[in-house]
Amino acid sequence: MFADPVNPFPAGNGPTPAADVRRFLFQEFRPLRPVVLIAVVVTILCASIEVWLIGYAGRLVDMLAATDPAALWADRGTELLAVATLVLVVRPALMLLGEILDDITFRANARPLARWRAHRHVSRQSVGWFRDDLAGRIATWVRDGGDAAATAAYSVIHTLVFVVAYIAGSVGVMSAIDVRLLLPLCAWIVAYLLLMWLIVPRFRRASEDLQAAESALTGLLVDSYANVDTLALLGGTDARTDHDRTVFAAARRAHLRLQRVEVTINGSMTALGSALLIGLVGYGIVLWRSDAAPLGLVAAALALSFRITSMAEWLLDAVSSLFGAVGALRQALRTIAQPLAVADEPDAKPLRVRAGAIRFQQVSHHYGRGAGGLDRLDLDIAAGAKVGLVGRSGAGKSTLVGLLLRFHDPESGTITIDGTDVTGVTQDSLREQIAMVAQEATLLHRSVRENIAGPGHTDDVRIELALARASAGFVGALRDADGRTGLDAHVGERGVRLSGGQRQRIALARAFYRDAPILVLDEATSALDSEAEAAIHDTLGDVMAGRTVIAIAHRLSTIAGMDRIVVLEEGRIAEQGTHASLLSRGGLYAGLWARQSGGFLGTSPG
Repeated sequence: MFADPVNPFPAGNGPTPAADVRRFLFQEFRPLRPVVLIAVVVTILCASIEVWLIGYAGRLVDMLAATDPAALWADRGTELLAVATLVLVVRPALMLLGEILDDITFRANARPLARWRAHRHVSRQSVGWFRDDLAGRIATWVRDGGDAAATAAYSVIHTLVFVVAYIAGSVGVMSAIDVRLLLPLCAWIVAYLLLMWLIVPRFRRASEDLQAAESALTGLLVDSYANVDTLALLGGTDARTDHDRTVFAAARRAHLRLQRVEVTINGSMTALGSALLIGLVGYGIVLWRSDAAPLGLVAAALALSFRITSMAEWLLDAVSSLFGAVGALRQALRTIAQPLAVADEPDAKPLRVRAGAIRFQQVSHHYGRGAGGLDRLDLDIAAGAKVGLVGRSGAGKSTLVGLLLRFHDPESGTITIDGTDVTGVTQDSLREQIAMVAQEATLLHRSVRENIAGPGHTDDVRIELALARASAGFVGALRDADGRTGLDAHVGERGVRLSGGQRQRIALARAFYRDAPILVLDEATSALDSEAEAAIHDTLGDVMAGRTVIAIAHRLSTIAGMDRIVVLEEGRIAEQGTHASLLSRGGLYAGLWARQSGGFLGTSPG
């Protein structure tokens, strides 16, 4: 009952997370509002009992001084039993209930709820959006954003409510004993609020600076570890060490600034606590000496001064934790609260591919830079046609494919499949109709089975057939570090446990398994040796039969047999036709063909 008040992993896609911290907390933790309300009530009750007990301790001192010991039980026995029951039963039960509500019912659900919703939103971002950031940094903010949100809410519920209720109760107790005791207490409250007014903004700024520096450090570590092979080839170890040291040093300076603020807070609190102790106890003694207050007042004032001082330090720690969490959450929201860069229309329907005709009409996309990509491209690809794309680096080939798959939406123009605008259909249905084999076959650190068929699929017969057509017989001999074999073997991060050729064959098997009406090949056999390429060449021909095919080629010989070859230059079609007709024309394609060295296309004009 206490552990599962809500489902922390709700189905479906929620709204875009609010970019404002307060609105984000109210939005994300809306399902937990009843829990929060009960926790606040319990917290106030616990604080009230604590304050009442201290006040009662003062009255108990006076009662014992004025009562005959022999008559104590007869006169006060019922009262003392009631107080004992409160201390032994009610108080522990309420405190236990508060701990359960805070730590089990709220925190254990708030953190995964915020993380899950952030993950669900971020995972729906476009491929292009992810390419503009570091994957490790995004993952860190999704994880830490949930932690920060739960911590911020917990600080308010558990600590701020308790301390504020306790201090308010102390004001009531002091005024009930002697209203003049409010003078030192109110003076201390004013000084405390002034300290918070001066210190908290500094702490907030220092905390945000630390979060930014830690984010930069995380980005450096993820980038360095994920690309350790590239760094090894780049060399320059000394220069790289100097750069890394700079980032580490910036994180240290930010942490040092925050620690200085915390030392200032702690020192100031010690001074204020001492002033409160002298004020309350000293003034109580003055009143007692003039017979204006009983002795129990001094005992209560002493206990309250110690307790309020410790509470105030706890409050400042909670405020520090709160602003640290708010700073971290604000940093996280800059990433996880971004609207979807490519979103399905509210009335988007699944794509139904009848034949597979593709049309690009006046399509432009420059990645917001005004240059590069595609520039007012018009291209018709008939159903079942096999079209090769050729062009130097930056000519727009990858942009064309990315727009077809809706990794980005075009800045202008339309792309249709069988007359249906791709921006008006669901992205999942669009990509289910397109199988792609990229030049760089990147795999998930999951089983071979999941890398081919996706999670939840168990049709091993189809998987084995796809592997056979991709000449991937090596899979049967795979064994990972945990002893899993064959289709169950995990391939490592980005498929690192496999060779480039093996990764490429897994990617080919994935395309064969999908059996989609549209096939995109981005130099699909570039990572294979000549023998392996020859082995699957005929299979590729079978797979392309009856499908609409777009093949990007750097090695022009791989597309010489296509129905049509389209030559792109600066985002536009420079030439198109069959291999033979383009060669006979003696234009750009013929020049590229002539300049090939070892079968590969040069990247600069000759």
